Amino acid sequence: MSLDTHIPARFDSSNIVDPASVSPENFTITGPDATARGRNRGEQAAEGIARTFEAYSALFTAKGIDTAAQERGAQQSLEALRAWDESQYRELEGVAAGAGLELWQVGLVNGRTEILTLADVEPHECSTLANRDAAAGTAYSVQTWDWHVEFADVWHYHSVEGTEGRRSYAGFAEYGMLGKIGMNDAGVAVHLNILKNAADHAGGVPVHSILAGVLARAGSVQEAIDLVLSAETTSSSVITVTGADRIVMIEIGPQHKQVIEIDGWGVHTNHFIGDEMMDGALELKPVGSTSQARYALLQERVSTAEAPAGTADFLPLMSTSGDEAPVCCVIDPAKPFGERTGTLVTVQFDPAAKVARMSPGNPKDVPHVATTEFSFA
Repeated sequence: MSLDTHIPARFDSSNIVDPASVSPENFTITGPDATARGRNRGEQAAEGIARTFEAYSALFTAKGIDTAAQERGAQQSLEALRAWDESQYRELEGVAAGAGLELWQVGLVNGRTEILTLADVEPHECSTLANRDAAAGTAYSVQTWDWHVEFADVWHYHSVEGTEGRRSYAGFAEYGMLGKIGMNDAGVAVHLNILKNAADHAGGVPVHSILAGVLARAGSVQEAIDLVLSAETTSSSVITVTGADRIVMIEIGPQHKQVIEIDGWGVHTNHFIGDEMMDGALELKPVGSTSQARYALLQERVSTAEAPAGTADFLPLMSTSGDEAPVCCVIDPAKPFGERTGTLVTVQFDPAAKVARMSPGNPKDVPHVATTEFSFA
């Protein structure tokens, strides 16, 4: 099926925007319980949630996943989430009610990574760089979020107030998601990179719900690990968890998970590196993946880099141009819908200071755009 089939007019190449020019909305999410908190999110962000559902449904359709399969995949992931975290399920019910959508439509957005496994799709790629210096007592991490450039307007900042024994947290998420990349008031931060395994399939606990669960519930890196390991997953990703005194990269597959401890520099792109995760491991793209090249470039750079004094020291390491591997991902407008990739967000975490900084665009854009800072200090 052609990628140009069933594409809303706003995804035409003539409407592409520079990710660095986006001014994201910033929501404060409150509520005494899960359902009320979800309704508060849904009411505030109704337009964006509808837009994000439309975007993902159009992408899935263009990739050959019909509406019935989309709904079925969303419902399966919602049931898996309900079994793992009933509170999040109720919160998504509130989001749907507040936004005036059906629950499965909100479930489709939250389960978009799992639903993508139904297509012969080549997901897009991200890079994460972390450093833990035990002697200095520091830990930092930085990520580029590379995704479909047409989705430059489907994400927002948010601050979520903790109730019912939950943690408060902040960061960015796609509209309708309860969490994505962010940090909580305990100084536990999470990053996400997508991976691929031959056994990936739809229906597991959405990885974005796992991120939201960690942000809302983990008071330490170890508690984050326990939460991630407890979720029944069916698709592949890696979650980097950064705390003030510990960093781990948890590789997630459809059949197994592995925790990789980081001492010194840690690099992850979009291929498995854990020795226990090689069974069925695949490159994201059979031809043209840049994951190995980006990984090699970052490893080469950190091999001669001094220990960072802060997250600003990461930005030159994450900046690329010309013929270098594209850690900074630049848009190619000549490509069709579904294949146009750009770095939409640059994220910096300092868990000891309990500070998260986020900027639209790639690391080279950071000095020239508005950076939003969240602090729990």
